[in-house]
Amino acid sequence: MKLSVAFLISCAAALAKANFDLYLGQESGTTPVGDVHETWNIYPNDPSCSDVENSRNWFGRDDVSKQTGIRCKGGCFGGSAVTDIEELEMHFTNDPLYHFTIYRDRNYDMYGTDGQVYGNCIPFPGNSYSCHRGQVIYDGVRKFRCLTHLTVPQIESGN
Repeated sequence: MKLSVAFLISCAAALAKANFDLYLGQESGTTPVGDVHETWNIYPNDPSCSDVENSRNWFGRDDVSKQTGIRCKGGCFGGSAVTDIEELEMHFTNDPLYHFTIYRDRNYDMYGTDGQVYGNCIPFPGNSYSCHRGQVIYDGVRKFRCLTHLTVPQIESGN
């Protein structure tokens, strides 16, 4: 009995590490790509300012079918309720292909381009950050927690 309980606890701990939180961010001030731009970022938990400054950015785009980025339909602004987002397409990398879309009317399941479900995202507002580094200000709000077998390092290490 002790072995099975320990096994279940270790499995639950491993699964919890695979989840990621999706944040909508904005960088303003003197940045490499201009004055203000929208970014989307993923973190395994609530980020520190160091995490924010060093995270990989995905830019908001109108079409991500042939390029990486995030396409958002509906209430996709920092101050909008996460439940106003109708559709969110996340094209993180091409190699391996991490390209998923979540739909409000489909329970926010993560659909791959092959039509398979790779996880589920839960509307999960409630955390935000504001970090200052020199002339750059990073502001962001959490939109979703995605429950999946993929980890942040797996996704960020792709091309």
